[in-house]
Amino acid sequence: MPTLDDLNEPERRLREAFATGAEVDLRRAAVAGESDDDGSGWGPQRTVRAEVIRSLLLGGVDSRRGETPVVHLVGARVSGQLNLEFSEACCVLRLEQCWFEQAPKLYGATLRVTGFGGSHLPGLQASGTTVAGNLDLTHTRVRGKLGLTNARIDGSLLLQGARLSNPDGLALNGSWLEVGGGIVGRDGFRAEGEIRLLEARVGEGLHLEGAHLHHPGGDALRAESMQIASRVDCDQGFHAHGAIVLTDATVGGRITFQSATIRHPTGHAVACRRLRSPELDLRTAHAEGTVDLRHAHLDVLHIAAGAAHPPLYLDGLVYRSWEPHLPAERRLALLRHDPEGYRPQPYQQLAATYQSIGHDDDARGVLLAKQRHRRATLRPAARAWSYLLDAAVGYGYRPWLAGLWLTALTLLGTATFSTAGPKPIKPGEGAPFSPLVYTLDLLIPIGGLGQRNSWYWETGPVQWLAYTLIAAGWLLTTAAVAGVTRVLNRN
Repeated sequence: MPTLDDLNEPERRLREAFATGAEVDLRRAAVAGESDDDGSGWGPQRTVRAEVIRSLLLGGVDSRRGETPVVHLVGARVSGQLNLEFSEACCVLRLEQCWFEQAPKLYGATLRVTGFGGSHLPGLQASGTTVAGNLDLTHTRVRGKLGLTNARIDGSLLLQGARLSNPDGLALNGSWLEVGGGIVGRDGFRAEGEIRLLEARVGEGLHLEGAHLHHPGGDALRAESMQIASRVDCDQGFHAHGAIVLTDATVGGRITFQSATIRHPTGHAVACRRLRSPELDLRTAHAEGTVDLRHAHLDVLHIAAGAAHPPLYLDGLVYRSWEPHLPAERRLALLRHDPEGYRPQPYQQLAATYQSIGHDDDARGVLLAKQRHRRATLRPAARAWSYLLDAAVGYGYRPWLAGLWLTALTLLGTATFSTAGPKPIKPGEGAPFSPLVYTLDLLIPIGGLGQRNSWYWETGPVQWLAYTLIAAGWLLTTAAVAGVTRVLNRN
C-alpha cells in the first residue's frame, strides 16, 4: 500500500471509507466539459490508482471491529492495471461507473461479491476466477473480451443492460463456466461478437429476454453441451444476427424463441442437434436459415401454425406432443421440405404422436405420405410397383380402394358381357351363363364360381376384356396382400 503521503485526495477518501464500507462518489468532483463516456479526460480529482484498490482488497488497511469493509468507489478513473491474479480478496469490491485505463486481470483470483456496474472496461480477464456471490456487470460497457473461462460464480452473472463489444472475436468466453444462480441478460443487453458458453453449467436459467446479439456470419450464441437447470428465455424481442447453437445441451426447463428474430441465412439459424429439454418453443417472429432438430429429445415442440417456417432437419427427433394440434396435412409440408430429403423416422414419429392422442386417421395419412415421399428414392421398376400399390390400396392404409376398383370392374364386366353371348365349352353342360357371376369369377384369382371354365369368347374386344379382368384380379389381390402385410408387420 502506498504511504498516506503518497495518496491523492480521492485515494485518501477511499482509504478512510474502506473500513466502514462507505461509498466514495467522485462524480461530484466533475468539472465542466468532462464526458461521462470517456474517462481519459478526467482529472486528478477523479483518479484512483489501481494499486491502491488492490492493496485495500488484499488487506493493506486494518478493518474496524464490528464493521464490514468494502471497496466502494463510484465515478472514478482507475489508472494503471488492477492486477489480482491468484489473489484472495478480503472484502466486497464495487467499482461503479468507473473508467478503466487497462483491462483488470482477475485470473485465478478468489473474490467476494464483485461489481463493475455501469463502468467502462477495455476488457476483463477473469478466467479461473472464483466469486463468492454475484458478478455484477449491470449496464457495464466492455470494449474487448470478457473472459470467464473456467470461472466459478456462486451467485449470478448479472448482465442487465450491459454492452459487450468485440466484433471480430469473442464478446464473452464462458466455456466451462459454473454459475450457481442464473445468467441474466435482460433490460437491453447487447453483445457484438460471439457469446461462447461451451460446457458451461448454470444452476438456474439463461435469461436473454429482449437481448440483441450481433455476430453476422458466425455464432451469436454458442452453448454446445451446456447444462442449464431451469429455463432458456430468448423471447420478448430477442434478436440475433448470427446462429444460436444449443447442440448437445441439456436444459431442465422450457426453451423459448417466441417472437424472436434470428438471422443466419448461410446455415443453421437455430442448431439444437441432440438437445434434451422438456419444451422447445420455435414460434419465432422471423428466422432466416435452417433449424436443426436432429436426434433431439423433447416432450413438447411448439411451431407456429399457418406461418412460413424455415426448413427443419428432423431426422431422429423424438417428442411426445407437437403443438398446436393440427391435421396431418398441415404438418406434412415441413417433413416434405426436410433439407436432407426423405427420412423415414420423422414420419414414424409424427404418426406415433397422432396415434397416441387417438387420431388414427391422421396417423394413417402420415404413413401414406411417408410411402409416397419414399417413392422418389426408388428405381424405375420399384417405383412403378409403388404407384400400383398406392392406386390399388393406398399401400395398405386405404384398403377400401380395392373395394372401389372391384366394384367398378364388376360393373364394367357385367355391362359388357350382358351385350354379347359367349359360347359354351361343352354344349348342354354347366350352369347357365350369368354376366355378373362370370365377371366375379374372372376377378377372383383363386377358386372359382363355375363360370370361367364353362364359357369362352371368340377373338375380339370382349375376349380381351376377359383377359384384362383376370390380370386386374391378380394385381388387386397381390397389391392388397402386400399392402396389408406391410401394415401388419409394422404394427
